[in-house]
This record gives sequence, C-alpha cells and structure tokens, in this order.
Amino acid sequence: MPALALRRPLAVLALLLATVPAAATVPAAAAEVGTLWRLRDGSGTVFIAGSLHQLRRDRAALPPAYGQAYGEAEGLVMELDMDAISPASLAGELLGRAIDPQGRSLRDGLPPASWRALQPRLQGLGLPEAAIDRFEPWAVALLLASAEFLQRGYSPDSGVEGQLQARAAADRKPIDGLETPAQQLELFDGLPRADQVQLLEVTLKELDSVGPRLEALEGAWRAGDLAGLEALLLSDYRQRPDLFQRLVVRRNRAWVDPVRGFLRRPDDTLVVVGLMHLLGEQGLIALLRQQGLKPERFVAGAWRPDP
Repeated sequence: MPALALRRPLAVLALLLATVPAAATVPAAAAEVGTLWRLRDGSGTVFIAGSLHQLRRDRAALPPAYGQAYGEAEGLVMELDMDAISPASLAGELLGRAIDPQGRSLRDGLPPASWRALQPRLQGLGLPEAAIDRFEPWAVALLLASAEFLQRGYSPDSGVEGQLQARAAADRKPIDGLETPAQQLELFDGLPRADQVQLLEVTLKELDSVGPRLEALEGAWRAGDLAGLEALLLSDYRQRPDLFQRLVVRRNRAWVDPVRGFLRRPDDTLVVVGLMHLLGEQGLIALLRQQGLKPERFVAGAWRPDP
C-alpha cells in the first residue's frame, strides 16, 4: 500500500462514508477562521482544533488561529502520535489486517458489477487482481481512496496534523496520542463483511466526484462554517446510525476524560482531531459542554463564548 494509506487510514475512509452533496459550493472570500476552541478550567488551558487530515500541497497554509494556538501550547495531542510509531511496524499492522484471516476471495465475495468496476482502478495502480484477491474489502477501499487523494495532490504531510507535527518536532514540543493504530484499524477491520462490501461499493461510486466534495469541505472549514460542515459531514452519517456510533460517537465519548485531564496540567495543550468529531450534539465540544465546561471559540481574531 502507498505511504499515504499508512498515515491516516481512518480519515480517507471516513470522508468517503460521509457523502458531501455534489451541489455544495465553496464559500467565497470567507475569512480564514477554521474550527478552534479554547477550554479553561483548572491550572491549564486546552485548545481543541478541528483538522482536515489531508490538504492539497499547493494550498496548505493553515488558518492564522491555528498558529496562535500552537504558539501558546507547550504540548500537542493528536488522534495518533505518528512520531512514536515506526513506519515499518505500522505497515506490518496494516498489511496483517488487510489480508482476510479466513482466506476468502474478494472476487467471489463481491457482486459481479462491483468486481468489474474495480478492475480499471486496479489497472490504473498497476495491480493485478491476484495481488488483492485475499484482501478484505475495507482495505481495498482504503487503497483506492488513498491513491485518489494522492493523485489529486492531497497529502497527510500537508494536512493539519502533518504540519503541526513537523513544527513540534523542530521546536521539540512533546506530542501524545489519543489512540493507537490498532484501535483505529479495528474500527474498519471489525466491521461485518457485508458492511465492508458496502464500503467498497460506496468508494467505487464516489471516487470520480470526490474533487468537488473536498473543495466544498475545505472551504467550509476555512470559513469556520459549523452549520455548513454539519450539513456536509454529518447528514449522510445520520442515515447510518450504527456506523456513526462506531466511527465517531464512541470515540468522542472516550476522549472526554483525557481532555479533562489535560486541563489539570500546568502547561497548555493543543488537541487536534478530525473536525467531524467536533460537530453536532454528540460531538466532543457538545460533550464537554455537558460536563459543565465552557468552550470559547476563536472567531474573527478573538476568543468568544460558544453560544
């Protein structure tokens, strides 16, 4: 699998599951706000930033608020601490999970029309069908999505975490992770076979139209348009409540206690997670508010109480 697939395995599939309407447009001339909150309670301060895990290399500059929060924070926390993960061990983990432990044939498990639709994609990657016939459907979906993102100029190194991680390494700021690669991979590897097949079929269907969707998503993120982001990312997930609970809500709930723990640190902490996790009534920000905390959002150059 390409290196891109190894860096943010969950993000590329999650985006394809959250179908962005084709008619969505990028907000014109919007101020670069991003999605960023500040929590203060106890000895420390926690900044929570919503991330696009991959950005195009030719327009990778982050909204100014992200630089301000990074400058104030003494440490970073991300979904994964990639600096603490060996690329070789990550590749081995991914490959070990990608191969079906029961030895089932991908071709035999897919509807004939889906198998035919897959062939030109494999040929474009220079892969014979025998190379992936024992792969699980979720892994093939990841491979296709990662290759498509790479072809369109997107890279995890240009994404929010990639850039902040590089700065932290240069500045010798510590980075922690909320999850392990095994935990993230299990989210898809543990799906029933029928759901994995559906995921692959959705991926094959959506790849050709992913460009405008990514443009709309980035535009709404840069503008800090929370309502627009919820419409883009959450509406389709709400039609799949089982997947939404598995991939988003359970993880949000698991992160509440660690974030509250960061507030007890003497130093300030910048937490960076996929922006989908910060949206809606079951998002991390709403869950923290339910705990009695008062997040302030960075809007137009100032911290303001979140309504």
